[in-house]
Amino acid sequence: MAPINAVRKLSERIRRETGVSESRTLHITGASGAVSLLIALVKILSGILALSFFATINGLYSLGMVGARYVAIAGFITDRDGRSSRGLYLLSSVIMTVSSILYVAYSLWAIFHPRIVSYGDIMAITIATVTFTEIGLNIRGIVRYRRADTPVFYTVKTICLGSSLISLVLTQSALLSFTAGAESSFANGILGSIMGTVVALLGVLLYGRIRKNQRQ
Repeated sequence: MAPINAVRKLSERIRRETGVSESRTLHITGASGAVSLLIALVKILSGILALSFFATINGLYSLGMVGARYVAIAGFITDRDGRSSRGLYLLSSVIMTVSSILYVAYSLWAIFHPRIVSYGDIMAITIATVTFTEIGLNIRGIVRYRRADTPVFYTVKTICLGSSLISLVLTQSALLSFTAGAESSFANGILGSIMGTVVALLGVLLYGRIRKNQRQ
């Protein structure tokens, strides 16, 4: 009951300290984050069951991005105008950047150490369905926050974009697993390196924007 009471108190605080539109958006963001957390755990479980280190890494990456999203929300709630909130936004961008750099490192390793990726038909379809669901949720978040200019909303928007790009890699992996060839591992490594680099750059740009906002 304690976690439920904590969530209820947090919800009441959001309603009390924000406008109707901001409150609704934060509640939706929190709910979608919970769904993303479940998806990340499913990815990790699927990777373990399929003995796929690649799928497990993708699940751990998604877990990190969910954490970055909640850190940003915490920054908005704890101290909307103070230094601590901006510090949490910066931490969110750092989590995004570091997670992406580690993802690139693993993807580069996969290029030079190709392995046959074979999930099995049911597991591959499950993984593809889960990643498509995550991409859909993230695109919805991008569209919702497309005109947002406050730190919390453009932080969440950037995280959603980054998560979508990385989810494409696991989707490709699931689809290519039907060929069960070592070249699929090479292709996954290439796409993972490209997408991971793009998301890392987005994290750096996000950090710079928050710092600029902080100086202003």
